[in-house]
Amino acid sequence: METVSDIRDSGLCTQCGTCIALCPFNAIKMIKSNSKGVYLPLIDKEACKNCGLCVKCCPGHFVDLKELGKFFDSQHSDIYLGRYLSCWVAHANDYKIRYNSASGGIVTQLLVFMLEKGLIDGALVIKMKEDRPLEPLPFIAKTKQEIIYASKSKYCPVPANIALKKVLKEDGRFAVVGLPCHIHGIRKAELLNPELRKKIVLHVSLMCSHMVNFLGTEFILNKLHIPKEQVSSLSYRGKGWPGAMKIKLENKCSIRLPLVGSWNSYWSIFSSFFFIPTRCTLCPDQTGELADISLGDAWLPELKSDKVGKSIIITRTRAAENMLLNMASSKVISLVAVPPQKVKQSQQINLKFKKDDLGTRLTLARFFGKQTPIFIPSQRSWSFAAFLRAFYIYFNIKVSSSKSMRDLLSFLPFPFFRLYFGLYKLLCLA
Repeated sequence: METVSDIRDSGLCTQCGTCIALCPFNAIKMIKSNSKGVYLPLIDKEACKNCGLCVKCCPGHFVDLKELGKFFDSQHSDIYLGRYLSCWVAHANDYKIRYNSASGGIVTQLLVFMLEKGLIDGALVIKMKEDRPLEPLPFIAKTKQEIIYASKSKYCPVPANIALKKVLKEDGRFAVVGLPCHIHGIRKAELLNPELRKKIVLHVSLMCSHMVNFLGTEFILNKLHIPKEQVSSLSYRGKGWPGAMKIKLENKCSIRLPLVGSWNSYWSIFSSFFFIPTRCTLCPDQTGELADISLGDAWLPELKSDKVGKSIIITRTRAAENMLLNMASSKVISLVAVPPQKVKQSQQINLKFKKDDLGTRLTLARFFGKQTPIFIPSQRSWSFAAFLRAFYIYFNIKVSSSKSMRDLLSFLPFPFFRLYFGLYKLLCLA
């Protein structure tokens, strides 16, 4: 592969935006495909000099998790969690930060703590665009207010790493927050650009099973009979745990849709793998194995009664672990050590999808002539149960990629999707 155009055309692009930040000729930009609901890199052939840097930094076609993991201080290694030091459950002690975050408020509180202590000069985070509230905007937050404004999950494509260009232009130290694929791209970019590696002092990964394309949000709006042009703001999480989607309209009305736990919740649509980019099904990293610290929802039976939120955390470097301990000693967060089994329990279904079944999906993709990414260590397992789960996944991706099928799906009530996701959970027991 000579340029990211080849990676894009092969279906391996993760939409992370790393190539845009590192291109020395500013020859690449991200274009939103309205028909596919994703971002795609577009190369200006006249500006491109075929230096190959975009391919070298791209995590879409190759990531050596084993080699890049050697930079960590981690004492333990686990096939599901990667290399790690310790595991924790925690939440921010600032109630407003905790309540308005996705789960526990730890990422927001961590960035605010580091900024106020002078440990960073800014943080790469995401907010939604004011003029186009359904599209994300990567930026460098430099105040507490900006960090808080960027809190909560964004269930849409996010080319976060385009903001690395800003990091490279500015003086100072920075934290970066992203999904595992974003962190893959950043780590590869740091190998190619030592200056970037000096500037980034903390890599924070949000645990992720898969992305949701823009068509997913538009589908929900259509089900609610809301023209997307009438949306003035949209947040996917917040206001307690597990939270809810909040849609504000131009006429000042607002609509709340629960994430999970209700027959009218919306996440069962996405957890059933509707509106999921196929590339996400070829990724082995649920827990952000190349980050200094990884965080996710603490989906544990003993915490189900918590309506404000806690985070499950993996620390992989001494610097990240010491930061957590300093926050705890300063009474900024409440922190409890847990065994790694608790992390695996909290992410059980997603880890089965990411780890146990990946080899089967890779084999199927190659059988049908599709190019697949190379991850080290490689995934070669195969099972009939995993094949059934793969059929479920790819059938739903195919259905939601068709406009006529999306129109039919829109007539199905929300409870149907909750029952339908139950089928996948039954298949996971096989």
